[in-house]
Amino acid sequence: GYSQPLELVVAAARAFADRPDVHFVVNGGGSGRASVELAAKGLSNITFLDLQPIERLPEVLAAGDIHLVLLRKGLSASSVPSKTFSILAAGRPLICSVDAGSEVARVVADADCGIAVPPEDAKAFIEAVRCLVDNHAERTAAGKRARSFVEQWYSPAAVAAAYDDLFVELQTPSVE
Repeated sequence: GYSQPLELVVAAARAFADRPDVHFVVNGGGSGRASVELAAKGLSNITFLDLQPIERLPEVLAAGDIHLVLLRKGLSASSVPSKTFSILAAGRPLICSVDAGSEVARVVADADCGIAVPPEDAKAFIEAVRCLVDNHAERTAAGKRARSFVEQWYSPAAVAAAYDDLFVELQTPSVE
């Protein structure tokens, strides 16, 4: 749809057209899909799939070596795509094209699980893809850090513990 600048993926597919080891898969539909597919016409390293059933989510997440979270300029201040946390839980690194200082950029930095680039910056996006594609060890390590981070801070147990701490704090009389 509008919120995701999929033209970045097409630009990256063009940049990696001579690399048989790099293939982009776009899952889902949305209002802009037809124009993006048209822009990608003739590229053999990008595949468009329909939205996959939720039952296939683990398989879809496991299939990608690197995942993408893309938001147009100004949108990441008020939006954190839920797929961000699914990607982290799957132990996959991610490249995000989001506003600096956004929650998604902060999570990627705090978890050290990928690369954040400015929104709609094709050059920076392509370089981030190149960086992770060409560095298997870092890609693997970033995925492990992603999984560890989500377990520590966003797992059901971690969230329940944080709420428990908050409730205890709220019930404790303040000393002034």
